[in-house]
Amino acid sequence: MAANGWTDDLLDRMRTTGDPLGDAAIAETYELGQQEQVRQTLLGFGRNSDAVPAGLPPKLQEYFARTADLPPWADQARMARGHDLLGRYQPLIATILLCGSLPSCYTCGNGAEVLARSQRLTSGVYRRLSETSQFIVDVLDNDGLGPTGRGLRSAQKIRLLHATMRYHVSQLGDWDAAKLGVPVNQEDLAGTLMSFSVVIPNGLAKLGVQLTTEDRDAYFHIWRVVGHVLGVREELNPEKFGDGSALVDRVIARQQRPSEAGTVLTKGVLDFIRELLPAPPGVGPTLIRTLIGDKSADVIKVPPSDSLTQLGLSAASLPAFGYGKTGDTLPPAAKVASQLGLLIFKEGLLLANKGRRRDWQVPTGLTDAPS
Repeated sequence: MAANGWTDDLLDRMRTTGDPLGDAAIAETYELGQQEQVRQTLLGFGRNSDAVPAGLPPKLQEYFARTADLPPWADQARMARGHDLLGRYQPLIATILLCGSLPSCYTCGNGAEVLARSQRLTSGVYRRLSETSQFIVDVLDNDGLGPTGRGLRSAQKIRLLHATMRYHVSQLGDWDAAKLGVPVNQEDLAGTLMSFSVVIPNGLAKLGVQLTTEDRDAYFHIWRVVGHVLGVREELNPEKFGDGSALVDRVIARQQRPSEAGTVLTKGVLDFIRELLPAPPGVGPTLIRTLIGDKSADVIKVPPSDSLTQLGLSAASLPAFGYGKTGDTLPPAAKVASQLGLLIFKEGLLLANKGRRRDWQVPTGLTDAPS
C-alpha cells in the first residue's frame, strides 16, 4: 500500500485486530487444558523441515499447516543476498536491535503497556535479549528460511507467543481495550516489524555504514517474508523500503507518548549495557540517542549523552569486530557499537546459555515457563 494510504481510520481499525488464526489455536489449547503439554511438545521443534509433532490440538495443527509455506512472492535470490549481511554486520545489527529497535518500540506507550504486563521483558532482560538475538540469527543466517534453517519455525513460535499474550492480557481486569486497543494488535505488530526491517538499516547508516540500495532492499524483503509468517496483515506489510519507512514514522507519530512502562523497559536495556560493556556509563545513552534521536529518547527518559562519550564515539579507535570482508572500514562510532554487539552475541547466545541455543518457547502464561 502506498505511504499515503495509512490513514487514521485504517490504523485505528488495525488496533482492534489481532490474529484470528493464532488466537483460535491458543484459545483451544487452554480450553482443552493442554498448554503445558503443548509447550513441552514444541520445545524440540526447531528445524523448518521438522514434521509437526503428533498429538497437538486440532486448531494448532491447522495453524502450523497454514503457516508452513513462504508466500508466493518470496524471492529466493533477494533473500540469499540479504542473508549475506549477517556475516558482515552481525555485531552492529545486535547493537542496533538493543539501542535502536527496542527503544523505538518502547516510545509507543500503548504497546509498551502490553510488555509491562509480561515478565518476559521486564525481568530477565539478559535472557529476553538473547532470545531476540537468536531469532535474528535464525532468520538471517544462510538458508534461515529454507528447509535446513530455523527461521520459519522460530517465527511460528513467536506468533503463538503473541497470541498467548493477547489471551492473558485481555483477561486482566486493568486492560482498557477501548483506550489501548487489542493487545499485540496489527498496528503494534507492523511497527515492531518495521523496527527490524527499517530501523536496523537506518541505524547502520547513522553509524556510518551505508548499505547499497540492493542490499538494503534485500534485507527489507527478508523481514517482509517474516512478517507474513508472523501474521502481519498484507496492507501493513509493504513491499518497498520507502513505504516501510513511512509506515513506521506514521505509527510512531500516532503512538509515541511517555509511559511508565516504556521507561521501565528502557531502564532494563541501559542496565544490561552497563553490566555487559566495560566502557564509560554514557555509552548506552549516547548510542540510543544516536540511533533514535533526542526527541524519542526523551520520551523514555534516556539520560543525556555526555561530552566525553560523544568525543569517544567520534574519535575512538577500538578494534573492529565481526567484519567478514577484507578491506571493510569501520567508522569510529560503529566500532564501539560493534564491540557491544559482539559481546551481546558471545555473552547472550553462548556464555549465558552454557553453549546452547536459547529458543523461543510458547509460554503458558505471562511469566516465564520453566527452562
